[in-house]
Amino acid sequence: MFAKSRKSIWLIISLAFVIISTQLSFSPSQVSAASNLALNKPVTASSHTQVYAAANATDGNQATYWEGAANSYPNGLRVDLGSSETVNQVVLKLPVSWGSRTQTLSIQKSGDDASYTTVAASADYAFSAGSNTVTINFTSTSARYWKVNVTANTGATGGQISELEVYGPSSTPTPSPTVAPTAVPTAAPNAVSAFVQTAASSYNSQFGIQLESSSEGGQNVAYVDNGDYIAFNNVDFGSGASSVSLRVASQTSGGNIEIRLDSATGTLAGTCAVTGTGGWQSWTTKNCSVNTISGVHQLYLKFTGGTGNLFNVHWFKFTAPATGGDVVGKIFAGYQGWFTAGGDGSPLNNWTHWSKNNNNLSPNSNVNVEMYPDISEYTKLYQTNLGNLGNGQPAKLFSSYDQETVNKHFEWMQTYNISGAALQRFGADASSAPNTWRQNRDSVAVKVKNAAESYGRKFYVMYDITDLSPTQWVNNVKTDFTNNVVGTMNLTASSAYAKQDGKPVICIWGIGFTDRPGTAAEAAELIGWFKNQGYYVIGGVPTHWRNGNEDSKPGFLDVYKSLDMLSPWFVGRFSQLAGADHYKTNQWQPDFAFTQANGIVYQPVIWPGFAWKNMKNGPINEIPRLHGDFMWRQAYNLKSLGVNTGYIAMFDEYDEATAIAKAAANSSMIPNNQYFLTLDADGVAVSSDFYLRLTGDIARLFSNEIPLTANHPTSHQ
Repeated sequence: MFAKSRKSIWLIISLAFVIISTQLSFSPSQVSAASNLALNKPVTASSHTQVYAAANATDGNQATYWEGAANSYPNGLRVDLGSSETVNQVVLKLPVSWGSRTQTLSIQKSGDDASYTTVAASADYAFSAGSNTVTINFTSTSARYWKVNVTANTGATGGQISELEVYGPSSTPTPSPTVAPTAVPTAAPNAVSAFVQTAASSYNSQFGIQLESSSEGGQNVAYVDNGDYIAFNNVDFGSGASSVSLRVASQTSGGNIEIRLDSATGTLAGTCAVTGTGGWQSWTTKNCSVNTISGVHQLYLKFTGGTGNLFNVHWFKFTAPATGGDVVGKIFAGYQGWFTAGGDGSPLNNWTHWSKNNNNLSPNSNVNVEMYPDISEYTKLYQTNLGNLGNGQPAKLFSSYDQETVNKHFEWMQTYNISGAALQRFGADASSAPNTWRQNRDSVAVKVKNAAESYGRKFYVMYDITDLSPTQWVNNVKTDFTNNVVGTMNLTASSAYAKQDGKPVICIWGIGFTDRPGTAAEAAELIGWFKNQGYYVIGGVPTHWRNGNEDSKPGFLDVYKSLDMLSPWFVGRFSQLAGADHYKTNQWQPDFAFTQANGIVYQPVIWPGFAWKNMKNGPINEIPRLHGDFMWRQAYNLKSLGVNTGYIAMFDEYDEATAIAKAAANSSMIPNNQYFLTLDADGVAVSSDFYLRLTGDIARLFSNEIPLTANHPTSHQ
């Protein structure tokens, strides 16, 4: 970014373009609905990255675009014309300001969206800067569904299309004008939707800003001072918008973006705070609540705060109030991702969580975990000092630092019908001081994001406040979330990041526990901080949260009532089927009634069993799994009360024997010289994937896909 002193020169140039624009109409390349058969038609994609979704490819706006998930070719983009149409030409576009690139792609058609035939074979197509348009002609043929398959792109790690246009023999597309990138476009004759991603550079008028090339493609608004603004004419908010997402970057401390209507000093609908992101091209997405906006308005984004350059803006998009989402009515599993191994290349480079002292596992010495994983499907494993497995194979273990390992776990979630994962973020992760543990955790978090995107699962961040400073825990979480989760790792911008009612999800686990930090006022402050930024807040709370006794501090009831979703902790609190029945009557039923009366979603914790002989020298098989009967009884009792949302503790918690991930089924799958709890400990042989299959059936039970039955329908093998 250049020095601000150049701004006055550029303002003169901008004024010249404004004068020119009163005589010449500059607008994005558009054709009439009668010509472009795909305009505003339903469109889907095999995948997408961040907010660059399929809908951007048929919205008539060449400045917005679809981009397939990184390194997951082929990327497919499919449009439904609504009925069979005769077609002889497909036109593909990218934003006119982008640099040149070549994409390898083919065109296919289908009458039933099941069987596709190729009408234009895979070939390299050059998108040239200036027009960035490719026209593909072929013999006239009829079909309802049309698909572009991209297998390579020299300009990105996924396929990119800003407009997918489809034409028949009777329509002639209008050639795309080459628009000077600094020209100010005139207002479109009709209102434009507030709910599509809109380039900040496509403003109709502005004060004090300039444009520059963006590292994410196209141009961004830059050289922003206090009091500057950009304005957009005829923006249609429909029946109501309740939040806004803005793509921003700042090398300084940032400032504020005011959402104003009809003039630069008009109605203030909301304010979005922008903090430093580490650079002028270090982009992050800010999600902010606004007072409900409806109807058609002139939209002003007014920039305030500080002196000198404040921040850059790339795009914005409004969101309507929504019902439904990724979490309510779904089953999520807690994901630790905390295992490392010597030689895995991680910042820790030791045997964290597998052993008590982080050294390689030795028999009857430093083993920490209670259950041994089924290692048969992992492509990366590390040799332990334990004896061979009962089947003669060497005793190796995985590292959660490896992308291949995280991929395998999320592949299992996809295979076994588990909606996604609550990514644990612990006290040490949120510590303000850099350390190798946090470096390792940050790396795993990004790998979770990658895996969730690749396997179509959702994830959200769950802060476990255990061991955080009693005086700094709120600031620790705020700082870590702002700088690391949103800033450096950009997790919440992922297409796989869970949303509920249109809001990204965050969980704070440990609120109100007698042995965790925090007063009621501090917890309320943190919950409010997230809510003011437009987040859907889940609270991981004590078992006895409602009465404020035993494991719960008193005086927290109003804090618990402020949560969007409430998830009480039940692991280790009862055992046997009778214990689950007791909790149904004395805990879950009154809990659920309270949450319903107060507009809170109830997300009880469901768990398979528990033991920690190796970790704490506790009893062998302390709380038996009862070959799945114990876990199913919990689900059965909760569903019989009307509960339809659940949290599984845990996916990969081999330490305390609560893991549902594949584990040793019998002695043939554990080392021959060390005790481990196996899945047949209750006298019934079950497969290593049984608890994944059982969890999948619980998910189907909660979503009413299978009937409520006292006995689980899941076969043991």
